[in-house]
Amino acid sequence: MASTSPKSLLLLVLAVAVVVSDAQLQLSETFYDATCPQAASIVQQKVNAFVDADRGLAAALMRLHFHDCFVRGCDGSVLLNSTDTMLTEKEALLNKGSLRGFEQIDEIKMELECACPGVVSCADILALVARDATAKVGGTSWPVFLGRIDGGASFADEVNSSLPERTDNFTQLVARFARVGLDARDMVILSGGHSIGQVHCGAFFERLYNFQGLNITDPSMDPEFAAMLKVQCPPTKPFGFMALDATNGTFDSAYYLDLLTNKGLLESDVALLSDPLGVEYAIRAVQDPMAFLNEFGWAMIKMGAIPALEPYGWRRHCAFVEPKF
Repeated sequence: MASTSPKSLLLLVLAVAVVVSDAQLQLSETFYDATCPQAASIVQQKVNAFVDADRGLAAALMRLHFHDCFVRGCDGSVLLNSTDTMLTEKEALLNKGSLRGFEQIDEIKMELECACPGVVSCADILALVARDATAKVGGTSWPVFLGRIDGGASFADEVNSSLPERTDNFTQLVARFARVGLDARDMVILSGGHSIGQVHCGAFFERLYNFQGLNITDPSMDPEFAAMLKVQCPPTKPFGFMALDATNGTFDSAYYLDLLTNKGLLESDVALLSDPLGVEYAIRAVQDPMAFLNEFGWAMIKMGAIPALEPYGWRRHCAFVEPKF
C-alpha cells in the first residue's frame, strides 16, 4: 500500500483542527508564543535526556497523558497527590504501582516555572511530553495544541469506570472511548500506544494458564509464543515484566503484526481482531507503517482536546492545588 500522501495529511490536519476548535478551550499551537516561547524546547530537551537515561520512560510518559485525559478530561488531575480529604487518581487500583514519570514531570514543571512563572499548565506539559517521548523512540512528531487549564480535583473512585481495562472486549472498548468523544477508529489507532512499554506477567495469566477457567492456554495464542511466555512468566512470578510487542522500546507498527500472528498479550489487545474494523486497520498498519505513525499523531491530537470537566487554573506545582491565580 502506498504511503500517506501530503494531500491526505492536509485533510487530517484540517479535520483535527475542527475537533480542537470545537473543544471547550480554543487550543492553539501558538498559545505560549508571547508568554513562554521557550516552553516546547525546554520540555523536549528534558524528555530527550530522561529517555536517553531510561528508554522505558517513553511509554510511561505517554501513558500519563492517556490516563489523564480519560478521567475528568485533559486537566493534569492524574498528577495530584492525595490529601486528608481527597484520595486522588494516583491511588486508584488501575494506577497505583503502575504509573510512573511523576518525578520527571515535576522536574520539567520546575524548570518551566523558573523560565516563565505561572504560565505553562501541567496538562499542557503532559501533552508535550507524550509527543516528545513518542518521537524520541521512533514515532513521528505531531503538532501539540496548547492552552489547557489544570483541574483542581482528582478522585480515585472515578478511574476504574473511566479507563479501558485489559479484559475489555471490542464493544466495551468502543463504549469507553465514546464516552470521551473518540470513535472506534480512534480506539484501534490509539491502542497502538502499546507498541512501547511493558506489562506485569499477571495481566495475561488468565490467557496463559487458565483460559475461561479451564486451566488451559488460550488456543488462539501462537503455541511457540505461549511456550516462550511460560518460560519468561512462570505462575510464581506474576509481577515479572513482559514487553507489549516484539520491538520493545521502539514505537512502530509491530504491535499490529503481533496481533495478526496471534502474539498479542492482553485480552483487550486481542479483542481488536474480533471486529472487521480492527482487522482491516491492523493489516493496513503493517502494510504502511508510516501511515500508522502519522495517524497515531492525529489521534493523539484529538484525544488531547478532550475538555477538562472542571477547569480550575494554572497550577504552580503539578502535585498540589494552590489558590487560584
